[in-house]
Amino acid sequence: MNSIIEKEMKKCQQQILHLEKENEELVKSLYDVNEKLRNSERLKGHFISNITNEIVNPFTSVLALAQSIKQLNEGDISKAHHMAELIFEEAFHLDFQLKNIFAAALIEAGKEEIKCTAIDINELSNVVASYFKPLLDKSRIKLSIRVSAAIINEDPVLFISDRDKLELILKNLISNSIKYSPVDSLIEVEYMLSKGELQIEVSDHGKGINPEDRKIIFDRFKQLDEKINSINTGHGLGLSIVQSYTDMLGGKVSLDTNTELGTAVIINIPESSGEGEWDDLENFLLDSEASY
Repeated sequence: MNSIIEKEMKKCQQQILHLEKENEELVKSLYDVNEKLRNSERLKGHFISNITNEIVNPFTSVLALAQSIKQLNEGDISKAHHMAELIFEEAFHLDFQLKNIFAAALIEAGKEEIKCTAIDINELSNVVASYFKPLLDKSRIKLSIRVSAAIINEDPVLFISDRDKLELILKNLISNSIKYSPVDSLIEVEYMLSKGELQIEVSDHGKGINPEDRKIIFDRFKQLDEKINSINTGHGLGLSIVQSYTDMLGGKVSLDTNTELGTAVIINIPESSGEGEWDDLENFLLDSEASY
């Protein structure tokens, strides 16, 4: 009789220990969720504040500059050219930030979708290089784009993925490199396509990233300092979009930790299979139907 009671007691003790362990895990999970929620709320407040500045300030500048141009005399063509350049810079900055803001909003809402097509890597490179040319010329920074020897002779160099997301990934990485690069320096973009995977490395010779910060710069729930928090300086919103888009495309982001000076970000994205063909077929059918 005693042995039966002892067995039951041991069984109850084991169940209690198991429940205690489960309870500890649940408490830890709840704590982690609450911490993320608190960080998310803090980030949203900071995010809204930055968005207000990033939208209102350029608009205010553009309006003021346009008003000044209206008041110029006929002989002040040089002043008009200078003000037009300033308007372009403000509009360029606003356009880029709005693209990031809309992308971040869709990501947060879970409404981003993958739309794959066949991407011409050389054409994409030319588009991105042309987009940043005015800013590169003003900053006296050179942009070097290289394609690996394995695919350099292919024309066109095609890769199936989401073109818009890949383009915004590139623009954010190059934008960050421009902002942190000294005058008369070089930014390098290297493409390598091998075994159905595209690797893109964007490197610069700027001030680099502190080793202790390298693991968390892509996490939108982490805040390092004012410069990294600010969407105006690049690190933060832009890099979180790079991370989110790369994850959506089934890839990974990494930093070259062997780089002592500057920053080198490496993106590896696998080629999509099937989706791009359906998108192309749908477009073909729509075009064919419209032609009748």
